[in-house]
Amino acid sequence: SEAMAALGVAGGYAWDERVGTVLHGLGFAPDLWQTPCDQLSGGWQMRTALARMLLSEPDLALLDEPTNHLDLHARIWLAEALRTAPWTTIVVSHDRHLLDRVATRIVEVRDQDLTSWTGNFSRFLVAREEARAQEEAAKEKQDAEIAHLQSFVDRFGAKATKAKQAKSRARRLDKIERIEVAAAVTLPRMQLPEPPASAQRMVRLAGASIGWPGGEPLATGIDLEIERGMRVALVGDNGAGKSTLLKTLSGELEPLAGRRFPGDRVRVGVFHQDLAASLPPEATGFEVVSAAAPLLTDTKVRAVLGALGLSGDRAMRPIGDLSGGEKARVALASLTARPHNLLLLDEPTNHLDAETVEVLVRALKAWTGALVLVSHDRYVVEALATHVLRLAPPFLLEEGVRPEHFERTSSANAAPVDTSRRVDHAERKRVQRELERGRKRLEALPELVEAAEAAVAAKDEELVAASEDWTRAAALGDERAALQAVVDDLYEEWETLEARVEELACS
Repeated sequence: SEAMAALGVAGGYAWDERVGTVLHGLGFAPDLWQTPCDQLSGGWQMRTALARMLLSEPDLALLDEPTNHLDLHARIWLAEALRTAPWTTIVVSHDRHLLDRVATRIVEVRDQDLTSWTGNFSRFLVAREEARAQEEAAKEKQDAEIAHLQSFVDRFGAKATKAKQAKSRARRLDKIERIEVAAAVTLPRMQLPEPPASAQRMVRLAGASIGWPGGEPLATGIDLEIERGMRVALVGDNGAGKSTLLKTLSGELEPLAGRRFPGDRVRVGVFHQDLAASLPPEATGFEVVSAAAPLLTDTKVRAVLGALGLSGDRAMRPIGDLSGGEKARVALASLTARPHNLLLLDEPTNHLDAETVEVLVRALKAWTGALVLVSHDRYVVEALATHVLRLAPPFLLEEGVRPEHFERTSSANAAPVDTSRRVDHAERKRVQRELERGRKRLEALPELVEAAEAAVAAKDEELVAASEDWTRAAALGDERAALQAVVDDLYEEWETLEARVEELACS
């Protein structure tokens, strides 16, 4: 009985529930739960490894591209799971939604240097530009001071009556540590060709059933009309038929029932991951894009490839020597270099880093043709879509993007959960760890406040000593203000943390 009681206290009775919750969150249907791992595909094996890590509740989780192989719903679930997890997480990811939901600090690796920024990815982008603007302002101020000192040295250095002051200013010039402004981060500009003239209606499905010839329909009764200027995101559960619907819209697959009506003068461009495998291995990326768009100059061909991250020597390497991600970029460059008025894109941002994703998103938003998109990247869907079609009855095309569009549309793979025996073990563990961290920080704060106040007092003494040197006094005043801000922040943190620790201790 003691062992049973200990098992209950440890949350053992809730273990099946926790396993089911994680597997369901990562997209496992119940019929996969008992499948041996060696019979799973590579993508499902990766999800299994991720589930095992989440269930182990580590003190520190190190994740390298954890959203690879995850669909849209699983990515959203993982972001929330990591956001509320009690452990510390260090993640490398190109998934902007994940970085915005999970990250509280961004470490940028740039020019062989590391810079740490507080906040999520969106805040990091703003803070980086703000910091650069502050650096530019400080450099302008410093340049003016240097010019003023240099002018004095040049004018009076040879005069006996001013030689002493000139030497003093020359020494000050030598001691000034020059401010270097970080280079601006500028994204390459990508511009899709102007879409050729066409009818307003690009393609229409009437009462369509979609699926593969000889197989069961994946979806039935679809009525859909795509018009020029629309950007439609297809969302739905795994196996709902998103990619199949794209193939049906393109004409690659005929509807199993119903009709497809292509618009007048429609030029369709299609992208899917299999295109990379069809590229000639002996040709270079430059040659592939040049052949696809023969009217482009060499400079423009390089610009198209460079915008997608294939600049310099990489554009001239044989396709056979490129990685899978680089091949996909060549295929995407080949597509976007040609004029179309309807683009059907299946996971176009796979293998793209966050900056290249932003380049592509901006280009597609500026383009005036029609777009139908399947993407597991929530940021891309929210940034691009003017309309959303959920691959679930009644198959309504809705204007705008709303949070419910990202919810799973069926409960077929829902985890069996006994809510009457729910034990929130992870929450208790998270509260305990936060309480311990808070108490440790409270112990350290008095010493930090004392040191900060001592620095302010020392700066006050320097200000008194420099009262006759207005330039030095102004600089010291700025430094003192910054130090005082640190003191104020520490006191505010102290007050807030005391209240939080008291709240946690009583919970």
